[in-house]
Amino acid sequence: MSNPINELENIGSYDILIVEDELAIRMSLVDLMEISGFQVRSAENGLEGFRKAQEKIPDLIISDVMMPEMDGYGFLKEIRANKETTLIPFIFLTAKVELESKLQGMELGADGYITKPFEFRELNLKVRNLLITKQRVHQNALTKPSLVKEHSQDTIVLKKLNLIMEEQLENTELTTDELAISLNMSLSTFTRKLKKLSNMSPNQFMKEFRLIRAKQMVELSYGSLSEIARKTGFSTLSYFSHSYKEFYGKSPSEDASN
Repeated sequence: MSNPINELENIGSYDILIVEDELAIRMSLVDLMEISGFQVRSAENGLEGFRKAQEKIPDLIISDVMMPEMDGYGFLKEIRANKETTLIPFIFLTAKVELESKLQGMELGADGYITKPFEFRELNLKVRNLLITKQRVHQNALTKPSLVKEHSQDTIVLKKLNLIMEEQLENTELTTDELAISLNMSLSTFTRKLKKLSNMSPNQFMKEFRLIRAKQMVELSYGSLSEIARKTGFSTLSYFSHSYKEFYGKSPSEDASN
């Protein structure tokens, strides 16, 4: 049975910085993150956001793209250029855009996207998942410091891979070939790269990714087990339940009843 990092401990210790110029959206995000148990601060543009990030280093930033004084791209560049803030996970809050545009944002140093209009459970999951991904990258960096460096090409590959998996989470027919193509790699290059970074094969990575998301949905009562199985890309409920129990040592129904 695997023992992945799939939960956040001491949620109240995490500080989230929200940067959004529209007051209604900013306050809604603040309320939602506080309901989730996080500490929250806010700013109305990138200039103010960067000042607040320097005053106290947040654990994660959620930022709009189009803002006065300093837009989201300029804000991100400042965050990544400063040695004190360069490692902060950064999520863009945007209108719906194509995957290719999101991948370009990853090249600039973004860690993820939340699409307007956002839904509470999806927002909560994405924030938690990015913090968990950050923990996993840090864990790998501690055990294999020569292999993973923040904002190296390897880290960008991991960020892109996680984004693609999020986008394709419900796709039961997603193949390792399609993942490799999305990353502009041959399957053999992708397989070697992923083995180096995560010590997993592409199929293992895909399955673990789906199961980690599934466990979070189960614990957050995201829907029925059949709905969660569908949303995380498992073709049948029986296959989902079998995989879940094999991975976690207990069935999803047992987790749901806790």
